[in-house]
Amino acid sequence: MQLLYSQKTWYTTPMKRHFLILISVLFLLCGGCARTDAPVSPTAESSPIVELLLADPTPSPTPMPTNTPIPDALNADSGQYTIAWISDTQYYSRKNNGVFECMTQFLRDNADRMRLAYIVHTGDLVHNRDVPEQWAVADRAMQIIDDLPNGVAAGNHDVGTKPEDCDYSYFSRYFGESRYAGKSWYGGSFEDNRGHFDLVSAGNTEFLFVYLGYQVTQAGMDWARETFAAYPDRVGVLAVHDYFYHDLSLTEQGQLLYDNVVKPSRNLYLVMCGHRYNCDRVPVELDDDGDGVPDRTVLQMIANYQAIGDAAAAERTGGDGYIHFLQVDENADVIRYTSYSPYLDDYVYFDEPAHQMEKYAFSAEGEQGQVPIPWPH
Repeated sequence: MQLLYSQKTWYTTPMKRHFLILISVLFLLCGGCARTDAPVSPTAESSPIVELLLADPTPSPTPMPTNTPIPDALNADSGQYTIAWISDTQYYSRKNNGVFECMTQFLRDNADRMRLAYIVHTGDLVHNRDVPEQWAVADRAMQIIDDLPNGVAAGNHDVGTKPEDCDYSYFSRYFGESRYAGKSWYGGSFEDNRGHFDLVSAGNTEFLFVYLGYQVTQAGMDWARETFAAYPDRVGVLAVHDYFYHDLSLTEQGQLLYDNVVKPSRNLYLVMCGHRYNCDRVPVELDDDGDGVPDRTVLQMIANYQAIGDAAAAERTGGDGYIHFLQVDENADVIRYTSYSPYLDDYVYFDEPAHQMEKYAFSAEGEQGQVPIPWPH
């Protein structure tokens, strides 16, 4: 042992020093066991060992912490259910149909774990209404979820932007009443699905989803208002294409819908729209009986990702497959909302600082958060 410790440079590396400590400890222990008749006093020969054991200059490394697993935001427990929301899929139908099918296949494959109650599409299934190939893409993608409760509103690209150019013939051919007749959730139609309504049960809530397509007419708004009135005990949802501008102010059609449908329909609690580029919600309190006290809150919402990325990327992918999800938790009295792309496997697009530099950037807080449930339950 004297030979080993006289060469101090031999044990300067951590691995060799730790090995030498182990040998030294074993040597001392063995010596103690062999000589129990008297204590052993330190000597000059043993002092390097004692110094080495008492003052190791190299501390043991601290173990790295492990990340706490975060539950998937789309998993729904008992007392929770999910409403999925798609909008403005026009570029997928025009150029990148694989993204559209990826979205609906994800909904199909994950319906059980999300407790998926309903799927809303707020319009612009295609980019060019008179191109059958685009309708075929939209038809094929939506067929994947044909057996799940869902509804579709017509957008301006589906039927025409100008009132004098409005033509529902293609939309009705592919997404008219005949496509949904016989579905358990389908309630009825206005002018071959220019408007329609669905009846859906989820959790403790009976829903009434009412759709009106682009270029709303007075007859269509009258029908929608009468439909809400016909089901006063159901929680009403209005799904339309055009309602908000980018800045969340009402468009011309949005103002018409607000005045003629939202305000007079006392069981209407949600408005869902696309068309412009944003993802957010604007609650409004309404005094139905005129006593000066609000009687209900209407949660007005927009979700449309078609313009994310630069102009070329938006034209190519049309929104990268982002879907907006509303997870209703009746036990906690909240709606948790988030956006997810199965195409990119990514939550919340605008949480990346670089994305905030885009022309139509919107707040990540609008994509993910929670609000109180506005309806009685």
